[in-house]
Amino acid sequence: MTTQVDSTVSDARWVPPPGTLALVLELREGLRCAAVRYCHWKSNDMLARSASGDNDLDLLVHRSDYQRFSGVLARLGFRHAVAPGGREHPGVSHHYALDPGSGRLVHIHAHVMLVLGDDTTKNFRLPIEGPYLASVRTDEVLPVPSADFELAVFVVRMMLKHATWDAVAIGNGRLGTNERRELAWLLERCDPVMTRTIVVEHLGGIGVDLWQRCLESLTGDVGLPRRLQLGRSVIRALAPHARRPWPEDLALRVARKGMWGSRHYLLRWPVRKRLARAGATVAIVGGDGAGKSTAVEAVGDWLGSTFVVHRTHLGKPRPSLLTLAVKGPMYLARRAGRLPQTAVTVDSRVATGSDFPGTSWAVWHALTARDRVRAYRRARRVADKGGIVVSDRWPLPQLKLMDGSRVSWILDRMDDPPWLAARLARAERRLYAQIAPPDVLVVLRVDPEVAVSRRFDEDAAYVRARNTEVFELDWRDTNAVVVDAAQSPEAVLSAIRAAVWKRL
Repeated sequence: MTTQVDSTVSDARWVPPPGTLALVLELREGLRCAAVRYCHWKSNDMLARSASGDNDLDLLVHRSDYQRFSGVLARLGFRHAVAPGGREHPGVSHHYALDPGSGRLVHIHAHVMLVLGDDTTKNFRLPIEGPYLASVRTDEVLPVPSADFELAVFVVRMMLKHATWDAVAIGNGRLGTNERRELAWLLERCDPVMTRTIVVEHLGGIGVDLWQRCLESLTGDVGLPRRLQLGRSVIRALAPHARRPWPEDLALRVARKGMWGSRHYLLRWPVRKRLARAGATVAIVGGDGAGKSTAVEAVGDWLGSTFVVHRTHLGKPRPSLLTLAVKGPMYLARRAGRLPQTAVTVDSRVATGSDFPGTSWAVWHALTARDRVRAYRRARRVADKGGIVVSDRWPLPQLKLMDGSRVSWILDRMDDPPWLAARLARAERRLYAQIAPPDVLVVLRVDPEVAVSRRFDEDAAYVRARNTEVFELDWRDTNAVVVDAAQSPEAVLSAIRAAVWKRL
């Protein structure tokens, strides 16, 4: 049988396949230096695609080396994520990291146990991790098991996945295209004698005869009754290694297939993970023309394909029913010229009592503050549950011309403000005090004249003033990551991705 090559030896002549991500090569070297016993344990016919970020990396890690394995992942910036309820299985974990060069998220599906079975339950464990890892060879981009060992386990995996009546009932009773290709790839590389020896030594509960019949059912045209009979035999043979009795597992499989299938095919709910450590609020701020909306959309799409992501706009929050009931008539009155100053912006740094636009103006901005707090609370709940919030703008005390308090200055600069306006000012101040800084703050900084040229269809003085404030502020005493928004969109997005991922 093939033995494992010493992981401390590096083959200087080895050349990585084209398209291999730099992060995967760093992972390979880091695990080698840490002497971690591991392998890419399945689907190795597509290992090059996995190394390029198209597929996840299915790594089997020796239980005794898992702490060192976790340390390597932490140094490389991997984050532990958890799947929705019912989709997590013992001995299996998910880890993600950003490959800066490609902007791709590399997904490691780490196993300390060989967990097999239907995708909904993964009810069986093959306790052969030690011999499996002892068979690996290291001449690929990642260590891989011997083809004979991989084929022996592949046959068992496929029978548990496809040779049950519930799998047949949903049209999953035969191998898929990728699985047929993988089987053919393994058969080309296997020694039948060596494979049978592995089955005898490590799959004794199944036995050579049953295993051989299962292989023939996967490669030939075997009738449905025969295939289901073989599937039942495999389940009985593996009963000592099942987490649940087969009736309980069957009921759970049927229930989850019905529930998960309805969510996926009828409700179109995607399956997304949450960060295990903690979620985060990510705010992207900047003046008009800095590219905030484009950046928010790009970051949301990038993270939202994998994680639970909530997009919000704390600059223009969704109005509540109270806001609609009050602001609607006020808006119409303003359009009619009855309330000309309702939405005027006053710079509180220089405002005096003579600048007070009126109580209706205070009402308008107090309601805006209320809506921003409501949006903030929704965002905070998502982040506290492990999700990621991506916000267009955020109320910050440093910025006086965007998204912050508009009314509270009258308490300091007016000797005798109107009673209602004073109450609204105090309420607005209390509301904004509830909004904590974002966990990740990205500031898009662009020269005001560049911003004016980008937003040529808007009032130049308005665009220039808002960008000047952002441009001239000293952000060094904050947690902000300042990005030069005058770069190309690709460079800006790359900088934002790196900044956000580093701080998640």
